[in-house]
Amino acid sequence: MHFPIYGNYTAAERAAQIRALTFPEILSDPLVRMVMKADGVDPRALENELSDIAATLDDVAAKRSSCPLLAC
Repeated sequence: MHFPIYGNYTAAERAAQIRALTFPEILSDPLVRMVMKADGVDPRALENELSDIAATLDDVAAKRSSCPLLAC
């Protein structure tokens, strides 16, 4: 995204124009991959861990929607 150097944009306006990246986009970035490799992070293990966390969050959300007051 291109912003003029001397534009009259506030920080909030600039931030509003930048879309949020997804985890797959972030984790496929070459610089992120290089840092992960330098830190000894196994991409497959990280993917599995993030999938497990997502599944757990989905389970919690499903339980809350079926029992909103957690009285079940």
